[in-house]
Amino acid sequence: MVKNKTLTVVFVAYILIFAIGGIIVKDRAFSDMENRELEQLPEASVGNIISGEYSEKFEKYMSDQIVFKDFLMKLKVSSNRMLGQTLVSDVYFGEGDMLIKNYVNPYNQLSTNIKYINEFADANPDFEITWLIAPNACYIYEDRLPAYGSCYDQQEVLAYIVGNASDKIKIADCAPALMKSKNDYIYYNTDHHWTAKGAYIGYSVLCDELGIDATPEITYDITMASDEFYGTLYSNAPTFTQKPDSIFLYKNPDGEYRVEYADRSVDKNWEDSLYSYDNLNEKDKYTVYLDGNHSYIKITSNSKNKEKLLVVKDSYAHCLLPLLADNFSEIHVVDLRYYHQNVSDLARENDISEIVFINNIEFLSTDNNFLWLQ
Repeated sequence: MVKNKTLTVVFVAYILIFAIGGIIVKDRAFSDMENRELEQLPEASVGNIISGEYSEKFEKYMSDQIVFKDFLMKLKVSSNRMLGQTLVSDVYFGEGDMLIKNYVNPYNQLSTNIKYINEFADANPDFEITWLIAPNACYIYEDRLPAYGSCYDQQEVLAYIVGNASDKIKIADCAPALMKSKNDYIYYNTDHHWTAKGAYIGYSVLCDELGIDATPEITYDITMASDEFYGTLYSNAPTFTQKPDSIFLYKNPDGEYRVEYADRSVDKNWEDSLYSYDNLNEKDKYTVYLDGNHSYIKITSNSKNKEKLLVVKDSYAHCLLPLLADNFSEIHVVDLRYYHQNVSDLARENDISEIVFINNIEFLSTDNNFLWLQ
């Protein structure tokens, strides 16, 4: 009887805490943990009530705005991990406190994306095209996966990409160089990106393929900008015990830069730095590199090489481009997720004859925006 009363009191207290909290705590517009906008209280109308749209949005609203949601997510994931669960929200708990994104059979979308890139190369024979392909942590750190954990073989997928790419495209495969340096800090533990060190390795391989000299690593002032970075994988599988990552910046003391962002407001559409330091105060600190995702960026520098370059990229390029900026006086950067204009026209209008694609294998396997190359 006493036990039942205790359980009843605990249950009622639990309901009261969340009910009162829901009244007192204001609705959030954005979740730093999930890095997305949250559903707001929908307006009711006869039409959306009858159609069921209101109840659907209200359910999402209640789920998004539940008080202490971030704490509850950590509590749930931490409890599941203690019970032996090794895969949560497609994220493995790997050895060495490393979170590793699962990678599944990619061929449907991957084949389509290779076709689009090949067609672009074949239709534009006047461009020199180089493709830097970066593996993900699940390839380099397969040995850190938990027992009975496995990802689809990215080595096989990489061979498929290379074997099916147009002969008009030069491939810069940085996987072997990354594998040699796997004991270094080349991928984040809580995020799906490579670190600045990993990007430097990719940059060096790309420079070899382009026939230019990479800036020696010793040239840079390498500084730790933050040791409190929790990335996208942590957002999917947060626990109380996860240690944060550190973010490092490679800065050339002799470099001078101007970075123009086409999708910013006119009064603040450029910076004289490759790094957006204010973003170190945000949850997604990876956006310190070139301010995160933008449709179109133009980088000019004091490089002695007056040639121009066009880069078609995903977010793995963000910490590599500050290195590449020292090799070209002008780099035009497009992200096909947001840039839906003619890429070849952009290159010709700016007297560009060399194009570089920078993509990671996971992105190539899942993104459906390469159609904008057409």
